[in-house]
Amino acid sequence: MNRLAIAMLVTFGAPAMAQQIDTARALSALRDAHAACTADSSALWAHTLCGPIALVDRSTRLVIANDSAAGQRFLPYDTWYVTTLPPSRFIANTSFEWGGRGWTMVAMPLPQDRYARTALVMHEVFHREQKVLGLRQADALNNHLDFRDGRTWLRLEHRALAQAILAPDSGVARRHAENAMIFRARRRVGYPGSDSAEASLEMQEGLPEYTGHRMAMLVTGAGLARVAEHVAGYEKTPSFVRSFAYGSGPGLGVLLDRFSPGWRAAVGTQRDPGAMLGQAIHFRQPRNLATMARARAMEYGWQDVDQEEAARESTREPMMRDFRARLADGPTITLRQLLDSLSWGFDPTALIAFDLASVIYPFGSFSAPWGSLNVEKNGVWVRNDLSLIRIGVATAPGQDTRELSGDGWTLKLNPGWEIRPSGAKPGSSDVVRRAP
Repeated sequence: MNRLAIAMLVTFGAPAMAQQIDTARALSALRDAHAACTADSSALWAHTLCGPIALVDRSTRLVIANDSAAGQRFLPYDTWYVTTLPPSRFIANTSFEWGGRGWTMVAMPLPQDRYARTALVMHEVFHREQKVLGLRQADALNNHLDFRDGRTWLRLEHRALAQAILAPDSGVARRHAENAMIFRARRRVGYPGSDSAEASLEMQEGLPEYTGHRMAMLVTGAGLARVAEHVAGYEKTPSFVRSFAYGSGPGLGVLLDRFSPGWRAAVGTQRDPGAMLGQAIHFRQPRNLATMARARAMEYGWQDVDQEEAARESTREPMMRDFRARLADGPTITLRQLLDSLSWGFDPTALIAFDLASVIYPFGSFSAPWGSLNVEKNGVWVRNDLSLIRIGVATAPGQDTRELSGDGWTLKLNPGWEIRPSGAKPGSSDVVRRAP
């Protein structure tokens, strides 16, 4: 065990699991974050990316930080600080307020690869500064990207973007970028409103991911081939519902750097990086969009993608029948009115579209005034706007139950809340405030 892990144990009484924390990797991440923001010197966004970062171990809640927070006990270690995260703080990759200042939180363990580690930390650093930059956007889900047609055209777009990034010749790069825009337009035809939903997530998550890659290149010396590798590889992500912009964002960003170098100053007004790339390359949607898209798709392996998505759809159908039986047709417990006070942790690459307005979280954790819900398997149904969560139950629970569990989930209610029969379906209940 190294000296920092020993200091954690002695000072904070942490369990023996602290010795499993890779403190060398954590300190390397903080050093690289400092090197990135210093080398950038506000050049990328005309705003500093330097600021407080807390790396948090999920098991022990131990924190390794580059700064201290008012009112919190910290142990100095060289130029770094060690503490424990207060019990009231939810652990997630996020930005949060601590000691009266905005912080970046990144959950450990961190990626072993230096480039990936720097990109992750600086992605979250950008989230800390996003509101000040005027670039924060609503967290939009894109359920259409879990269906066969949406996934097919998105995967082809990723392939075209990757080829555009790699092309040394600007004319070739422009042609690949144009094909990416054709595939994007073809995808959106069948899903009205998807253009605004996709643009929203590309602002909220695509810009941070682009920033993470730019900072990782700055620190490690990696070139654009690393970004192209990421964009191309991202088509293998299990779900694009809440994650597609992690792949498209860096692709759009580095291509805008090439074709429209001043784009970052205008993105806060236009709020659509994809449309900005289309403008930069003078893209015009062809009249015969369907025919053109299909013809251009052959260059990027249309047949293989189509076959793979057909196979995925066949395995998806029985899974969706099970979700409908348990979470729509069967008895459920419903949690309501969550958005303003909800904290939740989940894997953005795992969400499953139930329909265009709701998703299945296969696993995750939720915390709100009513208490906490931990889902380890089998999923819960969640409306896109987070106003409703439904848990599948085998039998109706008692009204005075404070803690109950089912197949893969545990629900703990806070004082002042109770389970009350809903009357909507036999055996179904709502979590409501207890009457005074």
